[in-house]
Amino acid sequence: MRMKYLKQQMLLPVEEYIINKTVNIQGTEVLLLSFTIEKEKNSLWLLYENNELNEDSFDEEYPEELSVEKEEFTTNREEFLHHIKESKHFHIKDMEIQGNIIRFGSSTSSPIYDRNIEGKMHLQHFVEKGLISEEWDEKRLENLVIARYDQMEDEEFPGIDKTKELSVVLRIDRDIREVAIQHPFVVKFGKQDIGTKVTYYDEALEKESYFFIDEIYSYDPYEDILEKSKQIEDPEERENAIKNITKALETVCPKGKNLAVIKYETEDKTQFRFVMKDYLEAKPVHSCSSIGFICKNDEIGINGYKQKECVMQSIDKDFNGELEIELFSKYVEIPEETVY
Repeated sequence: MRMKYLKQQMLLPVEEYIINKTVNIQGTEVLLLSFTIEKEKNSLWLLYENNELNEDSFDEEYPEELSVEKEEFTTNREEFLHHIKESKHFHIKDMEIQGNIIRFGSSTSSPIYDRNIEGKMHLQHFVEKGLISEEWDEKRLENLVIARYDQMEDEEFPGIDKTKELSVVLRIDRDIREVAIQHPFVVKFGKQDIGTKVTYYDEALEKESYFFIDEIYSYDPYEDILEKSKQIEDPEERENAIKNITKALETVCPKGKNLAVIKYETEDKTQFRFVMKDYLEAKPVHSCSSIGFICKNDEIGINGYKQKECVMQSIDKDFNGELEIELFSKYVEIPEETVY
């Protein structure tokens, strides 16, 4: 590595406004470190502990260098759960400082893993500034997240009077977060009777909850691609689109198979993520291509509530038996808030 690339990973501010205040953002204690002025960007810096990243398998008697890299997963379940745990991030819309509004255009956050050299250098800067107190000393580095929020590129940094208190107000945007549930159930393929209900324990709410299953059906994505591609008038462009989408689709649904889809209802319009159990226990297979599916269904289901759909994994075209499915997670809305 050349020196210039290493310097790009360092935090070398031309000017810095120390904040050094602890606030509560969406239930998490966050240390507001400082606002830095660099040659190419201006940034607000945060530090917080993501306790969901705790790993029971860590052994205090062994150095961190011997721990297994977090990116190596043996099952899709492990990978999905890890991504849920890592996904805690605060969407800060803007900051008001001494009456001036600073808007943020982009942000990054990362746990301080062993190989995160850039994160460690950034952390070192704030330690040298005396902003990280001794109460952080016993916290595991891999559970600490350092985040930066970059000011809009086309906006000037306002004049700040350092002789006065840096009164800061943060406006946090609403967010959607995935919460793991992992409740298995078995259901027969096809339409279900009215009142077909699955009860599960919701740890987030600390109580039992339930949802209704309306139908399990299969969907041919390749046929859908061909049908929708007819809207592309140019033959060459249409052919390229079919080729590219088909290539991405093959890792999700091999040719000759269909995708299983579940129709369900909930009283509170909660959105779920369903995954077939054998897929959760399979080894992850990654591809350079990716494809997603969006199911929109505004109909009222057979049980009287708004119906939703979730695309799962591939099944044989003539499948007509029982499926082992897992209610893997749900999506929770975190309301916007203002932090003083």
